[in-house]
Amino acid sequence: MTDGPDLDDSLAAWVRARLGSPPSEVFFGARSMSDVVGVTLADGRRVALKRRGGGAHVLAAARAQRAATLAGIDCPALLAGPEEVPTAPGEDLGIVTAEEWRGDGGLEPTGDASRLYARLLARLIGALRELDPDGLEPPPWLHYDHTDATRVWPPAASDRWDPHRIESELPLALIEIARRARTRLLASNLPSVVGHTDLNGLNVRWVGDRPIVHDWDSVAARPEAVLVGTLAVDHVALPDRGRIAGVAAGERVIAAYEDESGRAFTVDEREVAWAASAWLASYNAAFEHLHGGPGEVTAQLLVDGEQRLARAGA
Repeated sequence: MTDGPDLDDSLAAWVRARLGSPPSEVFFGARSMSDVVGVTLADGRRVALKRRGGGAHVLAAARAQRAATLAGIDCPALLAGPEEVPTAPGEDLGIVTAEEWRGDGGLEPTGDASRLYARLLARLIGALRELDPDGLEPPPWLHYDHTDATRVWPPAASDRWDPHRIESELPLALIEIARRARTRLLASNLPSVVGHTDLNGLNVRWVGDRPIVHDWDSVAARPEAVLVGTLAVDHVALPDRGRIAGVAAGERVIAAYEDESGRAFTVDEREVAWAASAWLASYNAAFEHLHGGPGEVTAQLLVDGEQRLARAGA
């Protein structure tokens, strides 16, 4: 057993009913924005069970996961759900899915990471182009268009996830980068597409240069340039190591995406991509302070934040 989330009776019964075999062992558990439990079934299959809130988003994300699979993008097969399952007698319902356990692959690709990640995002956006974006609201780290005028960063589900709680402790330069990046993003009116907002070593595994895409809850509707800017800064992140790509690496990602997608960005799109890179970097830097103190992201952003903003026209 693990120290992570429990496999309670209601969830075990759901597994038996939906997958046709009872769970025999819990071999993995993790808790963040969702609960994930890795389970071995009595028939030998290994599955990942995910329980979280956000019913409409989870339903839409499941449609995206299935559409990507049909388009030939490698990702864990969705075996059951999304479905509401009681967390415990008398408690609120949680949305549960079961997918095949995919433990294969490494954290980084073999080859040019800028090119390979850009190709992956272009393929994903192409595969999901016809998907209805309804219900695919942005995750907190890309919710720059929130409506609370008293805040830089969006309202959070709890103090634990709220950079605004410690804003007075943050470097003034970091807050200014976030404000200017957000202002530039809000000045644009680009249409949204559906794409994955968190493609990096936390959620992509690589078998050589072949990606396996996880965490489909991070699918959202955002402008294409925002998704590219997010990738340009964040594709280098790894588990237990927050880091951001430098400006030169970001330029390579944007250029590679234009090549892979078959079209050049407009001036507005390119500026929005850089504004998104500055916004996400500032959000991640604030989280470093929120969860222990400044780290690699803060240090790099305080060095190159003005370069990002200059490229954003901010």
